[in-house]
Amino acid sequence: MTKAVKPDAEQPYFDAPAHIPGGSDHQIPHSHRLVYRDYDVIVHLTGYEYETFGETLWAVGAEVVKELEIVVPVSLDQTQHYRSYDEALAHGTALGKRLVDGL
Repeated sequence: MTKAVKPDAEQPYFDAPAHIPGGSDHQIPHSHRLVYRDYDVIVHLTGYEYETFGETLWAVGAEVVKELEIVVPVSLDQTQHYRSYDEALAHGTALGKRLVDGL
């Protein structure tokens, strides 16, 4: 197992997945932590702002940590992005819970 590292709120936690179009004017990194079945699930979200189109697309990943050790490294959703933060967070939370359930 690897020691968990506190995410830097100023830097995206992962590179843009292929489903995110290029040309983003600004990236908005965010992490959300929840406890599920005695594991810490960390949902990593990055919003990609496109000022020209007036929209933000969100990419999401999740990792599982227990007692400051990474149990499941960040698993990035490589298939889709979301048009709202709330939708991305809901998907990331479900992804994290599935990772714990698979242990």
